[in-house]
Amino acid sequence: MNKKDNITAPAKTERNYGIDALRMLAMLLVVIAHILGPGGILESVEFMSPQYKAAWLLEIIAYCSVNCYALISGYVGIHSKYRYYNIILLWLRVLFYTAGITLIFAVFVPGSVSLRDWVRAFLPTLSGYYWYFTAYFALFMFLPLLNPAINRLSQKQLGTVVVSLTVTFSFLQTLPGKDVFGVSSNAWWLMILYVIGGYIGKYGLFKTCGSGKLFLGYTGMILIMWLSKLVAEAGFIPALSFLGGNYLIYHTSPFMLFAGIFLLLLFERLHTPRPVNGIIKLFAPAAFSVYVIHGQPQIWNYLLEQNFARFASLSVPMEVMCVLLTAVAVYIVCSLIDLIRENLFKALKIKQHLSRLEDKYLTSLWN
Repeated sequence: MNKKDNITAPAKTERNYGIDALRMLAMLLVVIAHILGPGGILESVEFMSPQYKAAWLLEIIAYCSVNCYALISGYVGIHSKYRYYNIILLWLRVLFYTAGITLIFAVFVPGSVSLRDWVRAFLPTLSGYYWYFTAYFALFMFLPLLNPAINRLSQKQLGTVVVSLTVTFSFLQTLPGKDVFGVSSNAWWLMILYVIGGYIGKYGLFKTCGSGKLFLGYTGMILIMWLSKLVAEAGFIPALSFLGGNYLIYHTSPFMLFAGIFLLLLFERLHTPRPVNGIIKLFAPAAFSVYVIHGQPQIWNYLLEQNFARFASLSVPMEVMCVLLTAVAVYIVCSLIDLIRENLFKALKIKQHLSRLEDKYLTSLWN
């Protein structure tokens, strides 16, 4: 192959700390969503009470986190060299926590771990514990096809693809109110978001819009989804009542999609002070591990599921504050744990060993 056949664009030399900050925020929102949902708050709040409305506003704000994370993958992924060791390294990180935490519970909480738990702990990709990791694992295998297409298509061609994907898999799916194409919460939706994020990373979007307009766009998307739920469930509009309160609250909803896009564009243009950049650089790589640690089955079952229902009986300010403070605490603890794991991996030179193996056997495959 000659140089023009390279599958990826040259890597960007300047790091965008705003995108890293969004990566951290998106994972914090994932934690918030888990505290509200599996944590028991949404089930426990009195229907249509102020606490109910506040909890669902937080849930809708947090729900676009998955779209944000996948959009970021495309935004940065098209500028990265395709290496198999990256997915193996990510798999080892997940295995470290699934097997490690399972071992801790087996030792200190007798009877909490079954043989099935051990099997699933050593097969994190196939176990179904982490749907996003499983979906991303599948997406990764398509990147040698996606990245060349994204990088070689003209802006007009790629823009047409993005519009077609958005109309077909987001707008059209909203009309019947169900996932007719079967793309929500799986690798296909992540692939669509990857392409959209790749377009934004390569060509930009809404370049004339300032941060204020982007924030208003994001806020507008959130409010439309929140108000649609309240109006539908209150029975003011029969058509909406028939469709249900969660009619617009799912990953492929155009409002949820554009909420994520507006956040990506907002943080893309965020200028962070140098001292803050140091903090972001330290903790941003740990964001994915926050998801893996607090979502680990034993952690989920014993420490997360239904353990925050008591927040539903608090006043609205206290309810919101307790959810946010708990999420921040979970995020910080998981991040600190991952710093230890990262130093251990560095000491063992796992990344270097994997890189050398790939260079030895696959060095010319993508060149």
